[in-house]
Amino acid sequence: MTKEMEKKLNLYLANQLVDYVKKHNLHWNLKGSHFFTLHAKLEELYDEADEILDEVAERILALGGNPVSSMKEALAIATIKELEDGPKSTDAVIHALVSDTNYWVKDSKEIVELAEKEGDGVTADMFNGYTKEYQKLAWMLKAYQS
Repeated sequence: MTKEMEKKLNLYLANQLVDYVKKHNLHWNLKGSHFFTLHAKLEELYDEADEILDEVAERILALGGNPVSSMKEALAIATIKELEDGPKSTDAVIHALVSDTNYWVKDSKEIVELAEKEGDGVTADMFNGYTKEYQKLAWMLKAYQS
């Protein structure tokens, strides 16, 4: 694994860590008429994020790298930002999810391209799978917004 790939995978991991906490924030602080629907969906999303965290960290280790493994370290490099505590409307929750999901589509594709350039088909396949799932989620969130 090149230093560029290790840096990119660790940025992805750091952003996943921040986003994992962010999804809990949205889950706990959601208010409004779509509470039951979104509350359950957010739980599903942070459970999926937990799996991705483990997979990405283990991939970094399998390639001989060192994964980001503390919130301090993750917050220092993350580009996805935390949310303030407090009540969140349905619109605010959907807006945050759409914004972050668009980021995940873009970033997953960038890792696929880098992995292919480096001849790492396993990492490319892994992140192609993430791209597919995030594209589907982006479509569903936009449909929910309409």
